[in-house]
Amino acid sequence: MKIFKYIISLAALLSVAQAEAQVYEKRVRDWKPSEFFIAADVVGLGRLASGDVQTEFQAKIDFDFYYLAVDAGRTVLSSSGDGFDYSSTGNFFRVGPQINLIPYNKNRNVICFGLMYAQSDFSDKIDYSLTAEDFWSEKQLAFSNDDLQARWLEATMGLNVRIAGPLYMGYTIRFKLAKDLDGVDTLEPFEIPGYGEASKTSVFGFNYYVIYRFGFRKKPVPAKPRMISPKQSEN
Repeated sequence: MKIFKYIISLAALLSVAQAEAQVYEKRVRDWKPSEFFIAADVVGLGRLASGDVQTEFQAKIDFDFYYLAVDAGRTVLSSSGDGFDYSSTGNFFRVGPQINLIPYNKNRNVICFGLMYAQSDFSDKIDYSLTAEDFWSEKQLAFSNDDLQARWLEATMGLNVRIAGPLYMGYTIRFKLAKDLDGVDTLEPFEIPGYGEASKTSVFGFNYYVIYRFGFRKKPVPAKPRMISPKQSEN
């Protein structure tokens, strides 16, 4: 048993020594922007069937293995039921950094993780029609919020795949959290543009994009850093 323990200890020491000996050459950073992406979300088009409008666009520019992304959108919602009509209108934006997790991909496909700050400015209202007890008259009630503002944070994971030339398609999964809502009066908002259901403190979101890439300059796909000896890394 002692011999077996010695063998295990020796193997562990050798693996640690080998890990310390594995040094990768330093890569020259390229912070000069080389490409600009414009994307349009197609998920929101599904709301047109119900008469709602949801448009959303994204723009991002590269800095080495990173991107700065900016989203902007507008939402017009309406809902009717037994004796009520509800509507909400507003704009929203998001901004934040992303990191490309597969920068060495020869097809320039991208898997990226990002953190974003988001804000929405919107208004909503509801109209009620109540039938009086004598059934011969109706009473109209109206409530509204004219100046609502919501703020939240997002953690995102996305995939962009090159289809042909500068055309890409991709999706983004969003985890939205730390929501803060101001300006609420008597009426409790049902939905926040760009966020989702207002009563929830955290929600998931999904976007599917059609993307077009504009190249500023030729930027070769970087090669993976080679493993070198510690002596070479000191030179």
